Amino acid sequence: MKLTAWLLPPALLLFALAGCTEPTDDLPSPEGDDVPTTATVAAEMPEGELLAQIARRSLEGTQVEVNADTLLDVIGARISALPSGDSAQAWVERRLESYGVPRVWQETFPLLAWDRREAALEVIDPAGAVDGELNILSLGHVASYDIEAPLLDAGFGTAEEIDALGDEVEGKIVLADVGSPEGYGRGVHRSEKVTLATRAGAAGFIQLNTQEGPRIPVGVATLGDEETEIPAMAADRATGERLRAALSDHDEVTVRLMVDNWMERTEAANVFGEIPGQSDEIILVGAHLDSWDLSPGAVDNGSGTLATLDVARALTEYVAETGDTPYRTIRFAFWMGEELGLYGSREYVEDRIDEGLLDRYAAILNLDVVGSPVGLGAMGRPEAEPFVRHVRDALVTGGFDLDDEMGTGGGIYSDHQPFLMQGIPVLSVRSQQLPEAAGVGHTIDDTREVITEPGISESAAVSAALLWAAANTPELGLERWPEEEIGTHLEGLGVRDPLERAGEWRWP
Repeated sequence: MKLTAWLLPPALLLFALAGCTEPTDDLPSPEGDDVPTTATVAAEMPEGELLAQIARRSLEGTQVEVNADTLLDVIGARISALPSGDSAQAWVERRLESYGVPRVWQETFPLLAWDRREAALEVIDPAGAVDGELNILSLGHVASYDIEAPLLDAGFGTAEEIDALGDEVEGKIVLADVGSPEGYGRGVHRSEKVTLATRAGAAGFIQLNTQEGPRIPVGVATLGDEETEIPAMAADRATGERLRAALSDHDEVTVRLMVDNWMERTEAANVFGEIPGQSDEIILVGAHLDSWDLSPGAVDNGSGTLATLDVARALTEYVAETGDTPYRTIRFAFWMGEELGLYGSREYVEDRIDEGLLDRYAAILNLDVVGSPVGLGAMGRPEAEPFVRHVRDALVTGGFDLDDEMGTGGGIYSDHQPFLMQGIPVLSVRSQQLPEAAGVGHTIDDTREVITEPGISESAAVSAALLWAAANTPELGLERWPEEEIGTHLEGLGVRDPLERAGEWRWP
């Protein structure tokens, strides 16, 4: 698509890209000696009108719907290290190249791959205590088991509830609802619940959905690079209600739990593209490309993948049309292995630490589960307010409806986590899903019908403006947290408990 001329303030007319050649198949990570160490021209915070133009033109040229035709309708579910995941990686690489992104490459990483086979649950004693079929699926990183054990209701399976049950947990198959009790203050990830039950001596774990209907939310049961120590399963609401009814009617209910899955240590690959900048600093925007196997993964995270692709398209077109070169490199990342435990982003960050390159990252933006944009933020970074305010005001003037308040909250369990835990600034574009998308993640209902493609296009447009501002503002007012301060900031975000239970807390 040919864009018309951009109206640019004179101060923002920068030098054209130089020395960017078409990448080859064996292109290494471009963080080497060829990366410039100083800017050829001075950076300047982009004026509001320019940011609004970038967002508006991104929206006018959106290809979210076109890309969804292939990503969701043709490729569908995208499983790391399986043929569907390989197809998704290859398609994203070709798409970035078709947009003219100056540098495109892949980086492989090792992971414990997993694929479901079969699972079944039946009541052994008392016979006939539960009528009808019990609907159950395996969680991820669960191997093969065939066990018999009594059931135990653990409510939501929080630390407090497991502690209150004490020795009763030993040798039982624990039942626990999705989520956390009202007023608990934070969500409790399934992997945390499985860890708590395992440490208390449980023989098995079954996550129960709280929504009506046949949905069974799945997901990885451990964020470590290993299989679970006990069988960890998931069931729909009706199954949970019948099991709990049987427990209320009988002193003890014993079940047989059978599961057979495939696991193998192998490789997957992250896909990257970038617009080279004039300095050695990097602004990164990423989304996880992989999904679970039950559906096309439209919300989680087809939406983020589609948004990131559209950002890459919009900013590449802008640079091609104007000859503008960003002060900082803008890197686009499509992570694999996220659903199995953040493998791709973890490996990427660890590699940059080993190579002494992590200080180059001025800020990152993670697009995971994207809808219509409602606001901007920076995790645990109130000092980002002047920068974020400038971008927000520009976008509102340009016709985008964004909250006045900057968000400073945040969590973990997505690909920003490895960066956050190294003190790298994490920006955010907050968005809102359609009502019908509530609870569909990791289920059979995570389909194209429940995403808002116009909303994803808007979020991509907002993200493009935010990234261009971050790539060109000389002083973002954001510094990498020193190692000795990271723990304090993470405590402020309320994530110490789950990190400790996952064995990832490294501070006093």
